[in-house]
Amino acid sequence: MATASALAGKFTAGNHDAGGFSELLGLVDDRLPELIPDVHPGETGVLFDAAAAALLGRGKRARPILSMLACAHAGGQARDALDYGCAVEIVHAASLVLDDLPCMDDAQLRRGAAALHVSHGEDAALLVSIALLNQAHRTVLEAALPAEHRLALLDELTTAVGFAGLAHGQMRDLRDGPEARTEGGLRRLNHLKTGGLIVAALKGGGRIGGASPRQLEALTKFGECIGFAFQLCDDLQDATATASALGKDVGQDRGKLTFVDVWGVGRVQAAIRQAVERAEDALGEDCLLGDYVRGLLLNASIVR
Repeated sequence: MATASALAGKFTAGNHDAGGFSELLGLVDDRLPELIPDVHPGETGVLFDAAAAALLGRGKRARPILSMLACAHAGGQARDALDYGCAVEIVHAASLVLDDLPCMDDAQLRRGAAALHVSHGEDAALLVSIALLNQAHRTVLEAALPAEHRLALLDELTTAVGFAGLAHGQMRDLRDGPEARTEGGLRRLNHLKTGGLIVAALKGGGRIGGASPRQLEALTKFGECIGFAFQLCDDLQDATATASALGKDVGQDRGKLTFVDVWGVGRVQAAIRQAVERAEDALGEDCLLGDYVRGLLLNASIVR
C-alpha cells in the first residue's frame, strides 16, 4: 500500500493537513467548465447556461477528489482519474437538480444560489439533468484510457445512477412510509442515495490506478463507510443548521424519519466519527484518503 508521503509527490508539492488538497480541487474546478459544450452561434444558450449554473456553483468537489486520491492510493497518477472524477461530479450535479424540483423536495436554494428550476425554469432543469447525465457518460467514453477501463468505469457509474442507485434511492425517499424507515431500511436508503456514487468514485479511481482486487475491496468498504457518514452529516445539518450557513434549504426532512429522529443528535455525531474510523481502518494508517475524509467530515463544527 502506498503511503501518504509516497503519494504526495504524485500530485502536489503542497501539504496535506485537514484543510488541504487545494491542488486537486483546482484541477477539478479548471476541468469542469471545459466539459460543458459550447453553444453554436445562432442557437439558444439556455441549456448551456443552465448546465453551467448547475455544475459550476460552489461545491466541495469531494467525489472527483476521492477518485483522484483512490487512483494515487492504488499506485497511479492522480491526474489520470480527473476526467472520470469529473464525470461522477456531473452525475452528482444532475441529481441535485432533480432533487430540488417541485415534484420532489421543492427546494429554493442550492449551493448558495437559487435552485435551478427557480432561476432557469422547470423545463430547463429537467432537460439539463438529462443533458448532464449524458455528458457524464460521454466524458468517460472520451477519456484517454484503454477501452476495457472505460467499459468498467461506465459499469460503475451506471450502476450507481439507476435501479440500484440514485434513482431508486430518491424514489424510496419520496415514497417510503414510516414502516420502511427502520434502522436497516434507512441504511439501505442512505447507501442508494449517497453511498453508491461515492463507492463508484473510489472504485473507478482505483481501477484507473491499477488497483488489485484486494485494494478494490478495501476501497469499496471505505466508500460504504464514508457514504454513510456523508448522509448522516446531511441529515444532521438539515435538522440543526441554517440555510444561510449551508447555502441550501434546511428542514427538508420534516415529516420523514431519519437517523436524527431514530438516534438523536448526539448518537448521530458519534456514528459519523465511528464511520470515519472504520473507513480509515479499511485502508490502513498514513493514507491520504483517510486524511481527506477526516478533514472534510470531522473538522466540521457539526460533529465536534
